[in-house]
Amino acid sequence: MKKIPTAKALVVVVGLIIIIFALYRFIWFRPAAKVIRVKQQEFQGKIHGPGTVQSKVPVAVSTKITGILEKLHADQGDKVTTGQLLGELDVAEVNARLEAFRAARHKAQQDVERAKASVVKAQANLSLAQSNYRRDLEVFNSGYISQAAFDITQAQLKVAESEHTETQKALTAFASALTQSAAEVKAAEASREYTRILAPMDGLITSRRAEIGDTVTPGVPVFNLVDLNQIWVAAWIDEAQIAQLKKGQHTVITLRSGRTFNGKVIRLNKEADTVTRELEVDVTFDKLPEPLVIGEEAEVFIFIEKQNAFIIPATAIISRDGKTGVMTITEGRAVFQEITLGAEDSGMVAVQQGLQDGELIIVQPGICEPGQKVKPDFQSTAGGKR
Repeated sequence: MKKIPTAKALVVVVGLIIIIFALYRFIWFRPAAKVIRVKQQEFQGKIHGPGTVQSKVPVAVSTKITGILEKLHADQGDKVTTGQLLGELDVAEVNARLEAFRAARHKAQQDVERAKASVVKAQANLSLAQSNYRRDLEVFNSGYISQAAFDITQAQLKVAESEHTETQKALTAFASALTQSAAEVKAAEASREYTRILAPMDGLITSRRAEIGDTVTPGVPVFNLVDLNQIWVAAWIDEAQIAQLKKGQHTVITLRSGRTFNGKVIRLNKEADTVTRELEVDVTFDKLPEPLVIGEEAEVFIFIEKQNAFIIPATAIISRDGKTGVMTITEGRAVFQEITLGAEDSGMVAVQQGLQDGELIIVQPGICEPGQKVKPDFQSTAGGKR
């Protein structure tokens, strides 16, 4: 028999090894995957969401008139009560206008009094002229006085009537002027009162936006004020978990500053964000933080009622093509299975939908692809012993 050259024999041997390895790798080889066998069990979960400290009743305190800020009696961080004086505007110009309007009102009052006296005098003259006219008309008709004498009496009546009408018009005009000047005085007095910036409610001043000497205008905040009885954390929760929430549930609030507080759910909004698919849930503090910082970031954990659910490690959850799921082992192959998540706690997550009792879940699914043959390496059953 003719011998195969050594080099060719080596190539054949290497080729056979590669073929055998490939056959083993793709036909017989199954990598070990750590798995758990799921079962339903009681779970005390909590739902988590980011949030910010907010006030239900934020109030921007501004002036009702334009003026120069002359005095400040409060600053940010101060707690204030309804009606408390917070600041004052320069009143010199307002006082000058008020004095001018008061002088005009006084003059108008004098004019009205004089006009009233003129009306009384004109009324007396008119009454006398009317009496003379009636008497002379009677004697004129009887032929005891001449036409000329009667014409004089008639002319005096017309003059008295005209004077009475004119004094009535003057009184009406002066009365209107008095009404206008009184209104101007009232407006000026209100303007002087408006130079005082008062707290509209009990609360906490979170910021001061103006300094002494600044010109302030209506609608531009001088102070920002919040109601301390209406402080909460607005948390954003995935709408898929909202069915498990209700008012009164216990919460733990961790602020970015590291402080932790207990609280409870007080309001569930009714409209979700169409982009993030999250819903705002408002949570109050059992005891307000001190110091209180409006806008501080927070992490909210809402404790839901105990439930029976399939519990899996958070490490088992993956996302493929925008879907959340896990890798299960079915007939020796890895299979992606979509699930609906529930509450979580200490690295474990409740599954609301998508799993059945006894299924094998790959704990670290990153090592395999859907359809790949795998060999289960059993770990402890989720939530307990195997």
